[in-house]
Amino acid sequence: MASVRPASADNVSSVLSVYDSYAEKQLLAALYSLISIAGVLGNSSVLLAVVLSRKPRTTTNVFVVNLAVADLFTCLSLPIMVLAVLSENRERLLVSHSLCALQGFTAIVCIGCSLNNIASIAVYRALITRRKSRGDRVWLCNHYRLAAMVALTWLIPLVVGLLPIVSEFGSYEYDDKLSTCSFNPTAQGSGTFSKITVSLYYPLQVLCILTSYASIFFKVRRQGRRVNVIPNQPLAVVGGVMRLPARPGTPRQPHLPADEPPPANNHLSVSTANNPVPRGSSPSSSASHATREQPANRRHLSRRSVGITRSLFLVVLVFFVLVAPYFVTVSVISDISKKFIPFLGMICVSNSCMNPMIYASRHPDFKTVIRCIVLCRLSKIPMKSSLLRRVLSSRG
Repeated sequence: MASVRPASADNVSSVLSVYDSYAEKQLLAALYSLISIAGVLGNSSVLLAVVLSRKPRTTTNVFVVNLAVADLFTCLSLPIMVLAVLSENRERLLVSHSLCALQGFTAIVCIGCSLNNIASIAVYRALITRRKSRGDRVWLCNHYRLAAMVALTWLIPLVVGLLPIVSEFGSYEYDDKLSTCSFNPTAQGSGTFSKITVSLYYPLQVLCILTSYASIFFKVRRQGRRVNVIPNQPLAVVGGVMRLPARPGTPRQPHLPADEPPPANNHLSVSTANNPVPRGSSPSSSASHATREQPANRRHLSRRSVGITRSLFLVVLVFFVLVAPYFVTVSVISDISKKFIPFLGMICVSNSCMNPMIYASRHPDFKTVIRCIVLCRLSKIPMKSSLLRRVLSSRG
């Protein structure tokens, strides 16, 4: 273990660093630099996609945008961490102590917000998937409820982040052993602060994610079976409405209000007196055409829904792989002044640059728009926003 210079000139004892050589610190700083660059570019492209196109502007993507904002702030603060890691000791710190404290506060708040957003995406996706009527969806998509949920993802981390500032639970400063700008693990009350952070940032989020995606899995599985069965059932045209024969033991569907969609398994609207059948075709041929189109449209919507769910599930899977090792280790060991702790922290922070890569490659709402942005093909962006249309028209 290499010794670090004493914190003051008259200090009789030296502080031992957890690093065996300066090369290890250079490696850690290089990895933080890569995460910062990739995260800033990736999360900026996600936000730019929402600005330039109306396609990603869905209710679920409100949390995706909020996640990108939190991750962007995290990555923007990482250059401070890079300079701190490369510093020899507290006396030769390459950044000011106030900036070092700011980086620690930003990391605690933004990483906590990211974890809350990932859990919120899972919960909201589960609620949307299990909705039974159009009224349920309107209730979930209420702007005030969405705003309250987004505010809550920030409020809890802000309260946790302010604890070292307004109380004696730890402090934000340069750690001489780990060479990082974070909360000081040797300060008074730091153990209590670590327990509070882990308990509020990890167990509840994991529980929400697991239960939500279990619910989504079973719902999508049942929906897939239902869609595959429908095209093979005989249809009858009665009074301009195409009906599936009732299954044995299935009660008749009651009359539905106008604001609720008809059940997907027993009514298919076709041509009526107000919507005449084209010349040269018969009601039976129109019914046959509707029979072909309706399952195809439902399969298209189902594939899109499954595609979105899979991409968001991949975000959650990456979250577990990258974030879990750090939080589990911190909650188990008593002394976190170990060499592997800064590297586990770096892996945890790398989650902030991985999410945009998943959206760019898998998410149906983002991948086309982000690719057009990266390739500078703004005219090819689907569902252009009014801002983009004005920009393109001004360019001629």
